[in-house]
Amino acid sequence: MYQRLLVPLDGSRLAEVVLPIVTRLAAALGATAILLHVLERGAPGSVHGERHLQALDEAELYLRDVAARLRSQGVAVETHAHEAPVGDVPESIARHAIEQECDLIVMCTHGSGGVRQLLFGSIAQHVLKRGIAQVLLVRAELDSENVAFEPQTILVPLDGSAAAEAALSPAGALARHLGSGVHLVMVVDTPGTVRGERQVVAQTLPAATRATLDLEEVEANVYLEVAAARLRAASIPVTTEVRRGHASQALAGEAAEPGIGLVIVATHGRAGVQAIWAGSVTARLLARTRAPILLLRTIEP
Repeated sequence: MYQRLLVPLDGSRLAEVVLPIVTRLAAALGATAILLHVLERGAPGSVHGERHLQALDEAELYLRDVAARLRSQGVAVETHAHEAPVGDVPESIARHAIEQECDLIVMCTHGSGGVRQLLFGSIAQHVLKRGIAQVLLVRAELDSENVAFEPQTILVPLDGSAAAEAALSPAGALARHLGSGVHLVMVVDTPGTVRGERQVVAQTLPAATRATLDLEEVEANVYLEVAAARLRAASIPVTTEVRRGHASQALAGEAAEPGIGLVIVATHGRAGVQAIWAGSVTARLLARTRAPILLLRTIEP
């Protein structure tokens, strides 16, 4: 499981919404939190209405203060402020993940200066494409900065592929450590949501299309039960559900259900990473749920 958690911080309260999650994960996994601040070349003077950290000494002082707070809660902490200002913050964070041998990056969906809008694109793609670490995205909301991270249920969307099934192992491990259950979900189209060649067939042969999709729903239920059995064999409580409709909309609705405290989404290599951003699946999920989203990159054969 995760042993070194890289936590990029910009000095703002918004970025610190990840700290309760970092504290809980570190306690549950016996992990070390590595607090990082990257000095940004040409950074603005303020971020989210707060003064921006632009000098090495103030960045180090800030990180020491945050580290002291975490250590008071029993968390093992290391700090690192990158000395030379950089123009490419995402690349710098990815490099630090390698240098510090981190296996998980925990960060909010907003940050300072250039970090504000690069999360969905640059940082996550930089890291996931390299296969260096996994990324836990936390929605930045000030009212959630002191909310304890105690997920009742971990949501794992599956699509029948081996790539998506890569989420089962970390989901099981995190469920054991956090005392959570796992909910497996798969989405099957309706005649109105099929695309491409299937859309043409649905228009010309609607009855046959409905019958085919109904059969896919039955097969999906069987598939989910087989996947669930793997987790239940390790005494992990698991529920399953097949939803009908457009995949991203159905998953967003599922993620917004009460009790969902963590969502784990697996990608499959470079194409899979790009597809997640292009399809706005992760953006839609984050817009509908306050649960953190763990992105995994699986290596294609």
